[in-house]
Amino acid sequence: MAITLASEILIGIIGSILLITAWIWETWENYKEHKISMHLHFSILYIMGNFLLLYYSWKIHSTVFLILSIVLILAILGETIYSVASTKKRRRR
Repeated sequence: MAITLASEILIGIIGSILLITAWIWETWENYKEHKISMHLHFSILYIMGNFLLLYYSWKIHSTVFLILSIVLILAILGETIYSVASTKKRRRR
């Protein structure tokens, strides 16, 4: 059974939605418990890797991976900013 281009795109979209949903769910649970702790080196490597994947997905004209990369970059930036702000707040106490 051959996979058509439309079904490949659909598989990519479903996979992207699952990844984004998992990321948002985990971030929300950590936010509610105020336990987000992010290592800065992880964030930097993750963002750099995603920017490379973003560039690659743009070069191969993959809209699904382009959108996924953008969403994940925004998510990691948001989590990192929240983590840094929380750490600074805890240190002041």
